[in-house]
Amino acid sequence: MIRTLKLAASAAAALAFMAAPTSAKDYFAGKQITVQVPSGSGGTYHIYCQLIQRNIARFIPGKPKTVIQNMPGGGGAKSAAYMMNVAPKDGSVIAMAAPGVITTPMVRKVRFDARQFNWLGAPAARAAGVFFWHTHKVKDWKELKSRETTIATSGFASSGSIFPRLVNATLGTKMKLIYGYKGGGRMNVSVEKGETMGRNNFLSGFTGVRPSWLPKGLVKPVIMYGPKSPSQYAKGVPRLDDLLKPGSMEAKMYEVLGMNLKVGQAFYVPPGAPKKVVKILRKAFTTMMFDKTFIANIKKRRVEHSPVTAKQINKLIKDGFDAATPDVIKAIKSRVFTKKKS
Repeated sequence: MIRTLKLAASAAAALAFMAAPTSAKDYFAGKQITVQVPSGSGGTYHIYCQLIQRNIARFIPGKPKTVIQNMPGGGGAKSAAYMMNVAPKDGSVIAMAAPGVITTPMVRKVRFDARQFNWLGAPAARAAGVFFWHTHKVKDWKELKSRETTIATSGFASSGSIFPRLVNATLGTKMKLIYGYKGGGRMNVSVEKGETMGRNNFLSGFTGVRPSWLPKGLVKPVIMYGPKSPSQYAKGVPRLDDLLKPGSMEAKMYEVLGMNLKVGQAFYVPPGAPKKVVKILRKAFTTMMFDKTFIANIKKRRVEHSPVTAKQINKLIKDGFDAATPDVIKAIKSRVFTKKKS
């Protein structure tokens, strides 16, 4: 009953929103756009969504009001399912896809398909890796093969759990994942307090919310993946793709799953949104990504600016799904997406 009422309310809101005149200015004038965060607060997912929420209206004719909403759960899967099935399809809700959820439909039954989303762009595609708190003295990824370590993470579909599991599956490491943390901020607290030993994170995931940790050596990356970073903190850190034999099944698994990180912090509106609305929002988003004030705001928040356009995102997703042949999917399912008994 509650779900029926929610769907009815969403449909009514969509009809009201779309009843506006057809010009871009009149369509959005006096309206409100919600920017949805696929995690809790305290991490850089929230920062990127906040940056979008505070800037995008400047580039949308009619200058609508904007608000931010957190929807944590399932490593971003809850937000993606909401956007696919419940959110108004009128441009009034924009969400960020948590890296990791794009490939989830390949291996698990979920209520969304990222190939159907209307992508707007990504302000950054970021280098990521596994980081350990300094007191545990983990100096090299090879130590993880003989030493059990604990890793804080959120949901099973999140990039923060997918990539440590991929490292375990391809390199034989023994990282134990501790699930259930609601966002990057809570994971950082866990690592700092010793509840867990480390976590998967983006380099700018620390510079954005814990700027002293890397310079002081409080956390150290032992292996990295995703786009290469020019950061001094990535210098000399082994990369997963360099450790895998070219053409091997392990390398093919990385190619498919690594697409999540190449797409980056990507924003979208649900399938079914009118083409004219998608066009307005995509143009506004693209203009914003290269705006000097927006870039200055990103630098002020100490997060990365490495834009990916909607056209590039669509190609990356297509290439990733094309590379996901049945044998590769079978390997990913059995080696990365099978829950291990404690």
